[in-house]
Amino acid sequence: MKFKLELSKERKILLVCILISVFLLMIGVLSGLQGVLGNTIMLATFIIITPQLIFNYVNYRNLKDIELYYPHFLRDLVESTRAGMPLHKAIIFSSHTDYGALTPHIQKMSHQLSWNVNIIQVLEQARERLKKSNTLTKVFRILIETYNSGGSIDSTLDSLSNTMMTIQDTEKERKSTLNQYVIAMYVISLVFIGIVVGINWLMVPVFQSMASTTAGAGVMGTIIANPCNTCVYGADVACTPCGIYGGICSIFGSDPNSIGCYYLALFFSISIIQSLMGGLVAGQIGEGSVIAGIKHSLILVCITVAAFLILVPLGFIGG
Repeated sequence: MKFKLELSKERKILLVCILISVFLLMIGVLSGLQGVLGNTIMLATFIIITPQLIFNYVNYRNLKDIELYYPHFLRDLVESTRAGMPLHKAIIFSSHTDYGALTPHIQKMSHQLSWNVNIIQVLEQARERLKKSNTLTKVFRILIETYNSGGSIDSTLDSLSNTMMTIQDTEKERKSTLNQYVIAMYVISLVFIGIVVGINWLMVPVFQSMASTTAGAGVMGTIIANPCNTCVYGADVACTPCGIYGGICSIFGSDPNSIGCYYLALFFSISIIQSLMGGLVAGQIGEGSVIAGIKHSLILVCITVAAFLILVPLGFIGG
């Protein structure tokens, strides 16, 4: 007996990304260089996470489009059932209408009903395919219960359609009201970069002065010069951040042994984390979903990287 392993498009891409990441990590380990290992860790993480975030956001937007068109589909079913059509024929008749992202699901239901599949089974399978949407799951459950109990289908469909439209209007109003807070998250990210510039101007010259004053003072002078210099004598888990910092400094062309490199990499890492988290918070505030914040996170990360690429050569950050 032969078994054929079927993988979805997302899983195939994830598998390829994992293989590429493992190959890069092997190169970093075999090189024996902290900087190379740090670069490969960052690159491998980016390769694995980014496609999955994009897929999650695309699926989220597709589900939102389906929810957007579903009240119109229910409204068409109301008109057909009130004209005397049974529910299964109303679904088949509506499958010829364009409902955007919802169309393939309606057509699948229509094909099943055309082959005399029981309508309850068809509705159950449609609910399973769209189970990620809590709203649609409840709609299907109500339809199934109404059909089984022999209730008024057209009245139920009309009520569901009106309810979904009311919910969508409420969400649009909430989104427009909370947009100012989404904009605030962008402003906070820009202000954070400004704070980084101010701290850099204050701290780096002080530590550079202390490093020159304590030059030759043993371990103390080394720590003041660059805390990551102690990792030169041994590589362990505690030195992993320093390897990443070395990779960041090499990207910006900063001397990896200088105190300016350490704080440049530290500030850059903190800024990237703040951009990622701020974007996710913006998505939760604006659209009620963390996944919706992925696009904000990507935009803020691009803004942060661009700001550092401009400010570092101008001497505002680093040293």
